[in-house]
Amino acid sequence: MGQRASLVLATLGLLPFILIFAAYFISPPEEQIYNFLIYLFVAYGAIIASFLGGIQWGMIITKADQLFNISFPLTISVAPALIAWSALLVLHSLVFSLTLIIISFFVASMHDFYLYNKKATPYWFLNIRVPLSAIVIVMTFILLIREIN
Repeated sequence: MGQRASLVLATLGLLPFILIFAAYFISPPEEQIYNFLIYLFVAYGAIIASFLGGIQWGMIITKADQLFNISFPLTISVAPALIAWSALLVLHSLVFSLTLIIISFFVASMHDFYLYNKKATPYWFLNIRVPLSAIVIVMTFILLIREIN
């Protein structure tokens, strides 16, 4: 039951990314509108990156007695949030902001693999997280390419 609910809720969490992404491509070609949509995308990305770090933190804490050293995984679990928060600080450069969002989701995904290999997360969690993060990374990369051109 928890796996199905997690999949449904995680997929619903992807909807704002998809809606903002779609709006970017169907909105009138005005720089102000594009910039606002990128801001929304980056802001939501920062929120979700923070949420992912919180999930990882919780999983690490619940498996603390099984992990040899929890300081490394705990440190890495806060990295995506800090990277994504930095993206909000450099919004004057949308290219840099989008790059930081990509990095934050990539770090979170690699950390999910690490935690799975350390038996801190179940396989079904990895099976949900990786495809959803990949979708966010691809959408962000497309927006990044659009902003560069």
